[in-house]
Amino acid sequence: MKDIRITENHPVKKRLILGPLGRLILKLINWNIVGDLPDSKKIIIASAPHSSTFDSIYAFFVCLASDLKFYFLGSISMFTRIVIPIPFKKNPDKLGVPHPLGSIQKKIMINFGGIPVWRTKSTGVTQQVIQELNTKDKFILYLTVEGEMNTNKTIKSGFYYIGKELDAIIVPTKIDYKNRRFELMGEYNLTDSLENDKNALMDIYHMVQGRNKTFLKPEKD
Repeated sequence: MKDIRITENHPVKKRLILGPLGRLILKLINWNIVGDLPDSKKIIIASAPHSSTFDSIYAFFVCLASDLKFYFLGSISMFTRIVIPIPFKKNPDKLGVPHPLGSIQKKIMINFGGIPVWRTKSTGVTQQVIQELNTKDKFILYLTVEGEMNTNKTIKSGFYYIGKELDAIIVPTKIDYKNRRFELMGEYNLTDSLENDKNALMDIYHMVQGRNKTFLKPEKD
């Protein structure tokens, strides 16, 4: 794996054991990262296509191997429960089975950069993320811009509003299973048009092969 260029503007997280372990695992599974991050304190890695839980697993090892601290989003249930696909009381924030070590699980997840979000709060997910990252002097947020794994031909607007509100640089990133790599595409500066920026990112992701699907941008009428 190529070393990502690290500057004083990046949030560094040296891991004496997990860092070398992450690099070893990436080598063993033949997974790589290409490209670099801009020299900025506020970065959003906007990745696609998102088609498998393996996307997050590989991203986790990249995070460990890079000696950087990445922030990522997850439902609050992922932080405090044993997650299984069976809802409780039809509440998306109570997906899974509670257990007595939930508070420890939450602490570990947050230490790794997790940002828990509540889908049932009146404050939307995007605003919750903005409020949390506003407390950070510098951050790298890893965001799957499709949101859910079963979507295609579109991306959600969260990257735009978070980037605009926090004056962050967007780094479009391909989750490329064909070439077994995360490809950082260089910095993308947001414009004043959400639709133009969504279309620009969809052009970048078009025909990128994920684990279970290939990203396809919408056909123009």
